[in-house]
Amino acid sequence: MTHQPIHSHPIPLTGEAAAAMDQLTIKKHDVAIVLLHWFNASVWLLELLTGLALIIGPAYRIMPLWYSHMVASALGSRGNMLHFHVAVGLTWIVVFCVYGIFGYRNYLHHEVLINEVGLDKDDFKWLRIKLLQILNRTKEELPGQGSYNAGQKMYALLVYAALPVIAVTGLIMAFHLISTAVVGWAMLLHFVAVGMVVSGLMVHAYMGAVFPEERPAFFSMITGRVNELYAYKHHFKWWRETKIAERRWEEEYSSNTPAAPKRD
Repeated sequence: MTHQPIHSHPIPLTGEAAAAMDQLTIKKHDVAIVLLHWFNASVWLLELLTGLALIIGPAYRIMPLWYSHMVASALGSRGNMLHFHVAVGLTWIVVFCVYGIFGYRNYLHHEVLINEVGLDKDDFKWLRIKLLQILNRTKEELPGQGSYNAGQKMYALLVYAALPVIAVTGLIMAFHLISTAVVGWAMLLHFVAVGMVVSGLMVHAYMGAVFPEERPAFFSMITGRVNELYAYKHHFKWWRETKIAERRWEEEYSSNTPAAPKRD
């Protein structure tokens, strides 16, 4: 069996080659990752809806009073709203702890620590060139990226740094742990950490759901797969690694498959 060579750098594609790659898909996410992503998105939506309604002080209120009254009425009372916010937050903490403990080897180690937040020299080069491109100071091409580009990795690092802060400060506020002063500081840190994540989340949601070039990445969180053309253009290094692994598997399978007997 003969194969086309796998290039070390992306080359211009013919129309026929691009059309063919657009019809093929590559697995990007396991089912567990997809489920965890949408669980996390649902939790954040519920926590934001109730959390914003809980902030009613005139000096730092974000949403109008009618919004707080509406959410409290939907849940029966302001007390129920607080209990709902805490219950959802505790569920979120438990699920992530279970995921971290039992999914470390299969998902967390490779998917998160290596693919999602592991920065290499190409990522730092990508960040430098991307910044210069935004400033219109260079025409240099971006280096090939893994399954996540450097911008996505930086946001992931922010999220994973903020998550334990949000969880610990949320527990301190919910159960009034240690002292009143500590609860006050926990409230401040909780708001700052959530604000940082939400700021990046708005960009993340826009890029994934609205920006046309990144829309395949959004749908990969539904199907678990992306088409090869998108992977080739935006995540070449990951595409190349995947194709090399596929080629190696095909060669091993062929070598271990006994040849069909010849007929007389």
